[in-house]
Amino acid sequence: MSTARIEAEMARASRHVAQREDIRHEQPVRAREYHEAYATWHKCNAILAARRGDKGDELGGKKWHRARAARHLKLAGGEA
Repeated sequence: MSTARIEAEMARASRHVAQREDIRHEQPVRAREYHEAYATWHKCNAILAARRGDKGDELGGKKWHRARAARHLKLAGGEA
């Protein structure tokens, strides 16, 4: 997957997160969508971090983003 496509997917996920952030506590369906979008955003960031050689588990690294993606998938009710 090209970097441009990953960045486009990340931007789309960011928009979804922003749209659902305020209402996620009131509407369970929106909370699931919020966490799924956030997981997608973290997955994209993990790929980009790996490409730039930042594979550690410190803030912003590939492992850090993967862990956050797994957490948001779990919160969305999916499998990490």
